[in-house]
Amino acid sequence: MKRAILIALCTGVVFSSAAALDIAGGRQPTGPAALGDPIHVARVREAAREEQRGEIHARYLAQRQQCAELRGFQREKCLVRAHANKGRALLAIAAPYETRF
Repeated sequence: MKRAILIALCTGVVFSSAAALDIAGGRQPTGPAALGDPIHVARVREAAREEQRGEIHARYLAQRQQCAELRGFQREKCLVRAHANKGRALLAIAAPYETRF
């Protein structure tokens, strides 16, 4: 049992070290947007962000539509949950953009 735990811990250390040292891949992005004109790159990124926001907003509207069928406290609770889910989703997609600056 102790041997299995030791092996599992050592394996975890090796994997986390490889991830920290970026042994698995440290390549530069080579997609068409990464190599293009800076203005085009900015437009592509902005369009991708807008599309993500649109998907989140559509999901939010669908959740609000489901809430419309409820009454009273359950409806209010559902609306708060839908709004919180939208906020969490917007924060989640904003996180990768914050690291660039």
